[in-house]
Amino acid sequence: MHKVIYTCLFILFCAVGSNGQSSYPKAEPVTVKVAVVIQDPRIPSMGNKRMHEVLTSPGNRYKWQDPRKLMIDYRDSLNSLSGGAVNYQIVNVYDDSQLFTRFENSDRLLSLDEMVKLLSEPDWATLKKENTKFDYNKLIEHYGFCDMRDKGQINEVWVWTFPYGGAWESTFAGKNAFWLNSDPVQNTSCNELLTIMALNYERDMSLALESYGHRFESIMRQVYGRWDHKAKDLNNWEIFTSYDKITPGKAYIGNIHFPPNGLKDYDWKNPAPVKTYADAWFSYPALAAVEPREVTCAEWDCSHLGYMSWWYRHIPHFAGINPADGHLNNWWYYVVDYNAALKKESLLKKKLKSTR
Repeated sequence: MHKVIYTCLFILFCAVGSNGQSSYPKAEPVTVKVAVVIQDPRIPSMGNKRMHEVLTSPGNRYKWQDPRKLMIDYRDSLNSLSGGAVNYQIVNVYDDSQLFTRFENSDRLLSLDEMVKLLSEPDWATLKKENTKFDYNKLIEHYGFCDMRDKGQINEVWVWTFPYGGAWESTFAGKNAFWLNSDPVQNTSCNELLTIMALNYERDMSLALESYGHRFESIMRQVYGRWDHKAKDLNNWEIFTSYDKITPGKAYIGNIHFPPNGLKDYDWKNPAPVKTYADAWFSYPALAAVEPREVTCAEWDCSHLGYMSWWYRHIPHFAGINPADGHLNNWWYYVVDYNAALKKESLLKKKLKSTR
C-alpha cells in the first residue's frame, strides 16, 4: 500500500513479437465513465496562477505537470495499453478550489491558503511532521459521487492532487468493497462499487501507471482467491506475475515492482538476460503452446515507463471464458467493473456447463 507521490511524461509503448495467437477474438471494449477532480486551483496571492505553475518540490527536483493534460494522457494510455479492452471516457471534470486534505490528527480540512503555505515551506517540514489524510467521505458527499455511481452516470473517480494530498493510490467505496491497495472507504451511501484513483501531478506517468497496476494486483488476487508463488499448483495470476528470482527457470511477466529478471524492487534497468515465457500471454489461455525466449531490460527500454507499458500489453484481453479456471479471458473487465465482470463470468460458466 502506497500513498501517492508522483509528474507526467506521455506514454512510450513497448511492442513485442508473438510466437502464437489466441484462439479467442479480442474482447469487446468495456466503456468506463470517469469523473475527474482536479485539485490545482488558482492562487490569488500568486498572480492568480495555478498550483502546478508556481509551486516546486524541495530542491526543485521536479517540475510539476498540468493535470488537465495528464488526465487526457492517462485516459489515452490506458485505452491503448488495454489493447482496446477498455474505453475510458471522461464525462465530468471538477476544477475548483475545494480541497479535501487535513492533518492526520484533525477533522478540519485545510484551506487553499494553508496548503500553499505548507507546500512553500523549506523541505515541507510541517507536512512531514504532522502528516496528512484525504477525506474521501467529504469528497464523495460534496460531488454526489455515490448517487452518480448508483445511477450508472460514472464508474470511477480520478483525483489529480498535489504532494502530501494524503490520498491512497486507489481505494474502493460501496457495498462489499474490499482491499484495493488500501482499506475501503467506510460509511458511504454507495450501493455499487466506486473506484477512486488518486494521482499526484508532481510526478511522472510511470508512477500513475504503477498506481493502476497495484489496483490490478489487488483485483486479480481477489478474483483468484490467492497470490502465492510457493503454492504447488500455481493459478494463472500467479503464473503471470512469476519472475525468475521466485520461480527459477519459469519467468513470465513479473509483477508491478519486479520485472522477469528483477532481483529487487524497481529493478527496471537490470541488464541480466533471463528466459521468459512472456509471449505465452498473446496466445492466452493456451499458455503451454509458446517456447521461452531470452530477454534483457532492453525489452522495455530499461525504464520504469517502458516496463509498465510492457507489463500491461501482456494482460489477457480476449473474449470468452477460460474453461480451465472458470475466469474471464479479459482480465481488464474485473479491474474496471468488478461486479459486472462477476455477473458475466457466471453467465458464461452456465453456458459452458450446458454445452458439456
